[in-house]
Amino acid sequence: MKNSWISAARRRLSRRSFAVAAASIMATSVVVVGGGTAAAQPDGNRYVSLGDSFTSGPNYDPFGGCPQLPYAWPKQFAAQWGLGNDWFDASCSGAVVDGRGTNTFGQQIDAASRSMGSRTELVTIQFAGNESYGGSGRSAAWSVGLCVLDFVNGCDNAADPTSVRPDAITSAELQRRLTAGDSGNIIGRIRQEAPNARIAIVGYPTVLPSDTSVCLPINGLEVPDFQPRAAYARTVLDRIEVAQRQAAAALGVEFWSLRQATAGHDACQPLGQRWITRIGDFHEELLPFHPTRTGYGAQANALTAYRTR
Repeated sequence: MKNSWISAARRRLSRRSFAVAAASIMATSVVVVGGGTAAAQPDGNRYVSLGDSFTSGPNYDPFGGCPQLPYAWPKQFAAQWGLGNDWFDASCSGAVVDGRGTNTFGQQIDAASRSMGSRTELVTIQFAGNESYGGSGRSAAWSVGLCVLDFVNGCDNAADPTSVRPDAITSAELQRRLTAGDSGNIIGRIRQEAPNARIAIVGYPTVLPSDTSVCLPINGLEVPDFQPRAAYARTVLDRIEVAQRQAAAALGVEFWSLRQATAGHDACQPLGQRWITRIGDFHEELLPFHPTRTGYGAQANALTAYRTR
């Protein structure tokens, strides 16, 4: 009886879940980089943040701005540091390093340039999830989200040829993007414009459970093995984490992982325990598959621990 109910639920909800998830991913990929947090100081602000929707929060502005959630981790991190307004946040939903769309890290580094200087103590960069790899037409985020909802082929392997190839997510590729990609030499510019700053690549929190199945990503419907074949999704996320860590070491910058600090709080945990939103988590005021308010706070705590080491 249970198995038949799960199968029926999959058939009824897969198309709806796919549509909502796709709309959510699209909404986070069309925002233009804009805003920031503080006025630039003559010798730079003490802290500068660059990143994607996991940094800024997945807000959407139909008029092309770049709204940032007031409780996203950079805000809480800066508050814990006691910076007041002496910092700048250029992060923006949907940001890419390699790509020539309306939202790139090249634009972010241009916007942050006036806030970097001899006073700048730290620059953080959270990226890699929105990038395409191996000649694919889709980003890693798109590939994972759509694969999880593929109930015909499963998600042990990516059936769609436009999905990213996990073996193309490498340290060398991330190094290239940060030094010679479409956004220019990001690391070189930071070192030149903020010569005294620590530079840290920030990883992503734990999004999926540790096994190779994925729950039904809809609030209120607890079906833990809704997609039992999700090895590909796990592999893509793990490859990003490893590539970030290795690229940071090769580039001589720090890597601040969030995996351990957020373990056991993935999207498949019950409400109140999960720190990643599902479809229908409207109380969070967020699009799905991004950190909750509590999750952002936990990330800020973990990153403060890295900063004070």
